[in-house]
Amino acid sequence: MTTDPMRRLVLVRHSKASHDAVTDLERPLTSKGAALAGLLAKELRKRLESTDLLVVSPAARARETARPLRDRLEPADTVVREEIYNLGPNGILQVLAEEGGDASTVVVVGHEPTISVLAHILHDTDDDLASQISFGVPTATAVVIDVPCRWTELEPKSARIREIFTARKRD
Repeated sequence: MTTDPMRRLVLVRHSKASHDAVTDLERPLTSKGAALAGLLAKELRKRLESTDLLVVSPAARARETARPLRDRLEPADTVVREEIYNLGPNGILQVLAEEGGDASTVVVVGHEPTISVLAHILHDTDDDLASQISFGVPTATAVVIDVPCRWTELEPKSARIREIFTARKRD
């Protein structure tokens, strides 16, 4: 058991993307998606005291979702890593182990089903949140996870989902 302070991992599914692109990597956000990304950033700013690291998939829709997050959360560092797009949950764990260091709060912007699968794997109990996450998460959704260990020690059932929320446009 470690005496390290609690860390926070925020897994974000990119916002609503267009299907009008030559490749999957190039799919941009729709105008609604851009607005929802801004709302998600605003909501996360209310919930996070600070952000040390923002890790982003190289896909256009993830990078566009990350822009308002970077502007609002003002992370100490931002990195774009192919593993977030290509390697699923293990890719995110690999990047966290390599990049996390002493970071207290890390926000990862990625894709489904990776975001919900990783959250489900990490969650340490079988409860309503586990059930909710097992069905996947909609676009513009953040899963806030408490991590009581170092990033290099993160493994199945070693963390706890604190909250799941989705940005929604208010009419």
